[in-house]
Amino acid sequence: MSIVTRASYGAGDLGFVLVWQGAALFLLYFYTDILHLAPWVAGAIYLAGMVWDAVSDPLIATWAERHAARTGRYSRIIAWAALPVGITYAAMFSIPAGGAAVTAIGALVSHLVFRTAFTCAAMPYSALPARLTRDGEVRTALSAVRVVGAAIGGLAVAIATPLIVQMATESGEGAGYRLAAIITGAFAAVVLLLSSLGIRETPTASQAPQATDYLSDLGEVWPGLLRNGPLQRLLAMMLLATVGFGLFTQNMLYFLNHVLAQPDLVLPALASPALAMILTAPLWMMLAARTSKRLTMLAGLFVATLGYLMIGIAPVGSPALTLASIGLVGVGSAALPVMFWSMLPDAVDYGQAQTGSRIEARTFGLTTFVQKCAAGLAALLAGGLLAWSGYEPDAGQTASARSAITAMISWLPAACMLAVAMIVRGYALDRKRHREIIAQLSGQEPAEERATHSGG
Repeated sequence: MSIVTRASYGAGDLGFVLVWQGAALFLLYFYTDILHLAPWVAGAIYLAGMVWDAVSDPLIATWAERHAARTGRYSRIIAWAALPVGITYAAMFSIPAGGAAVTAIGALVSHLVFRTAFTCAAMPYSALPARLTRDGEVRTALSAVRVVGAAIGGLAVAIATPLIVQMATESGEGAGYRLAAIITGAFAAVVLLLSSLGIRETPTASQAPQATDYLSDLGEVWPGLLRNGPLQRLLAMMLLATVGFGLFTQNMLYFLNHVLAQPDLVLPALASPALAMILTAPLWMMLAARTSKRLTMLAGLFVATLGYLMIGIAPVGSPALTLASIGLVGVGSAALPVMFWSMLPDAVDYGQAQTGSRIEARTFGLTTFVQKCAAGLAALLAGGLLAWSGYEPDAGQTASARSAITAMISWLPAACMLAVAMIVRGYALDRKRHREIIAQLSGQEPAEERATHSGG
């Protein structure tokens, strides 16, 4: 695989995370503190957008897989969807504050349109590793490049958005968020287009769906899941990890502004996890090459859990310790996507060996269905707990509100990480087993058996 293809693939997630992380970090805050929607309404809108996104994932993934079976390419779909992703992201932050009902409807519609455009681009992108290579080690390298690209995107939006908001103070905080969204959306569209043009796919790395019609193709997903134990575990990991990290990211601004009362820490606190991911994702890749994907993910979960717990116990007057704890979360969290997105194509191969049918983009669609439902659940949970605790925008917060915010950025994510670790312990699709599966699919003996039969 050429360096251009690897770099283009990594750049793709940079474009996606610019808008994904921008929404995760700032949209709930924009709804509650700029549009002045009730926290539970804001959380419900976010959840509705994510659920719609999740429901459309398997549908669009099935269509994308059928398209790729005819044309040999997923990247063309990404190019088509790049501009709509950028435009609709900007539109989400362009809703004016007005009557509560009108504002809520405008926020909901703009959110649904954005999520639809995002899905059209993200589904074919997520399926690319299964088409680009069947080598488990190369997949891990691709995942590491992807995480670095994602971290750069997360770092860029975390730094640029607050800076743009600060520079636009004369026009108001809402105008600052709108300007930041326009710039971010435009940049994301350009990056996604360039990424799609640089990726060179291998048409023979996949096969056409076996079913004869669209609904039959979609219907293969459920029985395939029931016979794929590794995929079941990966989906459970995705669910819990997304809820935990979603609570962490969506409560960052609330924590800095209302618990620590140090809004000047917004920029370094938002940048710290992304910077840590950029620096450590290649290290997790190298650790996986020397040990295993399962052990590497367990190590990352341990580090992330430690960081979450340290946030909760750090003294309020100790910003340095808080920033270090947030950075530790970023270090540990970097291992999760590197390993997960490397494990998932392996699970696709496992499923093909079990059923005889290769469910490629559809598996990634099911995965992102779980991911986005979990992200929406995290937003609803965050909004619900804020409302239950008595949170009020632009007001001094009660002790219960501060405790709820602290729990959502620390204790609850730590509990999610521990639950993920329990699931990862039973993941049995290791390097040796995957090589046996690839040899089986290729009609060849594994390398170890060929060496034995030849006297090696």
